[in-house]
Amino acid sequence: MMTIHSDSTNPNSARLELSARLDRDCVNIGGGSVRYLVINAKAPVDQAPAQTARQPLNLGLVIDASGSMSGPPLEAAKSAAMGVIESLRPSDHLSVVSFGTQALMHLDGVRMDELGQQAAARAIRPLSSRDSTDLCAGWLMGCECVARRQAAAQRTARNHVILLSDGHANQGECNPEVLKRHAHELRQRGVLTSTVGIGTGYSPVQLQAIAEAGGGRMHDAERPEEIIEIVLAELSETLCTTVESLELDLQLPPGVKAEVYGTAHSTRSDDRFNVLLGSMTSGAKRNLVIKLTFQAGFQDQRMPLKVAARWRSPGGTAVLSCSPLDLEFRYAPAAACVSQSRDQETARTVAEQWHAHIMHRTMTLNQDGQFEAAEEFAQRESRYFEKYCKGLPGMEQFTRELDRFAPSAGVLYQVSDAKEVLLRSYKSSRGEEDRRSVKRGGYEAFMPPQPPQTTP
Repeated sequence: MMTIHSDSTNPNSARLELSARLDRDCVNIGGGSVRYLVINAKAPVDQAPAQTARQPLNLGLVIDASGSMSGPPLEAAKSAAMGVIESLRPSDHLSVVSFGTQALMHLDGVRMDELGQQAAARAIRPLSSRDSTDLCAGWLMGCECVARRQAAAQRTARNHVILLSDGHANQGECNPEVLKRHAHELRQRGVLTSTVGIGTGYSPVQLQAIAEAGGGRMHDAERPEEIIEIVLAELSETLCTTVESLELDLQLPPGVKAEVYGTAHSTRSDDRFNVLLGSMTSGAKRNLVIKLTFQAGFQDQRMPLKVAARWRSPGGTAVLSCSPLDLEFRYAPAAACVSQSRDQETARTVAEQWHAHIMHRTMTLNQDGQFEAAEEFAQRESRYFEKYCKGLPGMEQFTRELDRFAPSAGVLYQVSDAKEVLLRSYKSSRGEEDRRSVKRGGYEAFMPPQPPQTTP
C-alpha cells in the first residue's frame, strides 16, 4: 500500500510530521468501492530547556455556579481555581467568570504577580451557587475577557479558556451546532477553548462541540475530588502544546464522497474536504481515518488525492504548513480489487477508529431520543465492521462489544452510562488519555446487563 511522509517546510517552525496511508489503492471500475485513508500527524517535541522562560498564558476560567453545583462540586471547582492561581507566573494573566442564570465577571485579565494572585483568590472564595445554567453567556463572557487581554498585550501569549460545567445549558443558546460555530469563530481569532464536564448529568454533546470546534480538549471529572486534578492536567497540557488549530485539507477526485470516522469537525466545499484536528501537545500522535466512496470509472484510470496541513504555533498568528502529500488510486476490474491484499497496520487503525465512531454516533442518537435511528445505525455498521475485520487479528473484543451494544441502542441509556460511552469513544478517536486518576471499566461496564441464557 501507499505510504507518504512529509514534515514542515518552514525552516524556523516546529517540525510537524505528517504521513498518509491507504488500506487499498485499487478501485472497482463498476463503482461503489469503499477505501480508507489514514492520516497520521505527530506534533513536534518541545526542545526548550526546562529553565527557559515559557510563553505567557492568557487564561480564562469559566465556572458553572448554577444551583446544581451547590455544595461539594462548586467547592471543588473553587479549589481547582485556587490551584490554577498558584500554578501561574507573574507573566501570566487570568480572567474568572461564573454563570448561573446570568454571567458574572469576577476578574478581567489580571496579571498574576503577587498582588494579582491575592486579588484572584479574593474573587473566587465568595463564589456561590445560583439559579439555572446559561452556559453560552458565561463561556462567551470568559472568551471576551481573554480576547480583550489578547488585543492589549504587547507580548505573544497562549490564549485559552477552560470551561467547567455540570449540566445541560437550559438558558440562552443551547444548540450544539450554534455553540460549535461560536467556538470555531473564536478559534479563528486565536482564542481556544477546553471543557471539563463535572458529575454525571452534564451534556457531553454540548461540551464536546465547544472543545472540538474550539481547538481544545474535553475532560470528565465525575467526582468532586477529580476536578482539581483534571483542571491542572488541562493547564499542563495547554502549556506543553506545540501545535494549535491543526487543519487537514484534502483535494478529492471528482465524485468521491468523504466521511470522517470520529468526532473531528469537517466541512466540504466542491472538491475540498477540510478537517480540524485542533491542538496537539509535545510529541503527541493523532490518527485520522477518512472513509472514501468511489463512483464508476474506466480500467487503468488514475485518481489523484492530495493532503495538505496548516496550523499555528501556540499564541502565534502566522499560518504554518508542510509539503502536500500526493496519493493515487487506480481503477481495475472487480476481481483485481477483491484479490488485492490490505495493509494490515492501516486496516487495524481503520478498525480502531471505526469502532469508536460507531459507539459515539450511536450514543449521540440514543441521547437525542432517536432510538430507531440509533439501533438501525449500530446494527448496519456492526455488520460491515465484522466483514471488514475478517482476517484481521486482535479484533475479537471490538466485534464482541458491538454485538452486545447494537441491540441495546434502541433503549434510552442512563445519562451516567451514556456519558462514559461518549467520553471513552471521544478520547479513543483523538488518541488522548483519560486524565482521571480513578480508572473506569471498558464499554461493556456501561451497557445494560445481558439477559440470562435459557436452556432449550
